[in-house]
Amino acid sequence: MNETKDNREKKSWPNSLPRKWAFLWGAVGIVCAACTSARGGAIAPSEPSEVRESPVLHSATQHSPIDENWKQIALRYGICNVSVAVLRRRELQSIELTPGCTPDSATTPDSVFEAASLSKPLFAYAVLKLVEQGKMELDTPIMTYLPNGYQHRSKVYLPDSSSDQVSDPRLKAVTVRMALNHTTGLPNWSSGALFFNNSPGEKWEYSGEGYVLLQRAVEAITQQNLSQFMEQQIFKPLGMKHSAYAIKPEIERFIVGGLHNDGTPRPAFPFRVPVAAFTLYTNAHDYGLFLSALLKDQAILEQIAASPIPVSQKLNLSWGLGWGLEENKENVFLWHWGNNPGYRSFVMVSPATGDGFVMFSNSDKGLAIAEPLGKMIFPGQHRLFRFHLLRDGLSNLMCETFDICFSL
Repeated sequence: MNETKDNREKKSWPNSLPRKWAFLWGAVGIVCAACTSARGGAIAPSEPSEVRESPVLHSATQHSPIDENWKQIALRYGICNVSVAVLRRRELQSIELTPGCTPDSATTPDSVFEAASLSKPLFAYAVLKLVEQGKMELDTPIMTYLPNGYQHRSKVYLPDSSSDQVSDPRLKAVTVRMALNHTTGLPNWSSGALFFNNSPGEKWEYSGEGYVLLQRAVEAITQQNLSQFMEQQIFKPLGMKHSAYAIKPEIERFIVGGLHNDGTPRPAFPFRVPVAAFTLYTNAHDYGLFLSALLKDQAILEQIAASPIPVSQKLNLSWGLGWGLEENKENVFLWHWGNNPGYRSFVMVSPATGDGFVMFSNSDKGLAIAEPLGKMIFPGQHRLFRFHLLRDGLSNLMCETFDICFSL
């Protein structure tokens, strides 16, 4: 996620991004307490065609195109299973794997992980393709596509979740663009009736609820549920054979179980209801195919970054359509993280050079590998790794409130 480049290509899209940052302040006593404890704790264009089988990639036993030190970091943190796809010049170059913590837990190229919020950029790509095809418009209110209203589900991942019919008139002001760039005013999640934290379009606030609202509109337009839509419009055209937004027998045997911080297994919770915000199952190879397609799609790349929303002026961070944006003197990077219980993931790409990587892990500690990998692929400083949402609990509070950000 980074700076210096080999000058293969020059930055050719948004030269500057607007910025704004609001600081939150708390009691100084929290700082003292934290200082001793915080560290511990394609659609292919228009007429999609089947892609050919990808060329043979580097395996874990071949010479690796990136420094192997990240694997030592994974070992030090007790992160057993990690799979990384590396892209160079818009092509999937290699799949890098950790050997696993025991002989019977080795990571393989077929290993499938919960992608968590890396579900969002993939869904956003599909939505932008619908826009490209004239089936949706970015600045049209989402409720235009839901004439019968919106039935919000409090636990959207459960088939028998309670629900409420949303009556707040502000819902009519929420557009497709607002859902993609997290300015709906909705919270990340609501376990009861849906509510607004802010007025639509007022400011950036990360919201899974906004993505679910947009999902319902996509399902209404296409007359398909999310699983069917993504399979037909994205997975099949791009050759993503080990990906799904709800568990299915074809991939179930490849799923790597998630782990607690102490390395003990987390109870399995298979997602049987597809949710655009967080239920994607995939592997590094499949997600790498998506990134390759994205990096070759100049029209979509320009649309993603065309109207950035300020997130942190201090960190040079803003948000585009489906992606976080980090700007430095030479480049603009697209990035996102994923955080499900027992799984962490991270992706970062450079539209200018076509380089990038995606990382999946089966550990609550998995983001510890993100910054080392980012610096290997994109040498230089990347302040996005100081973003508070990449941290959990007290570490999150300290980083957001007092800019005391320990290493991931």
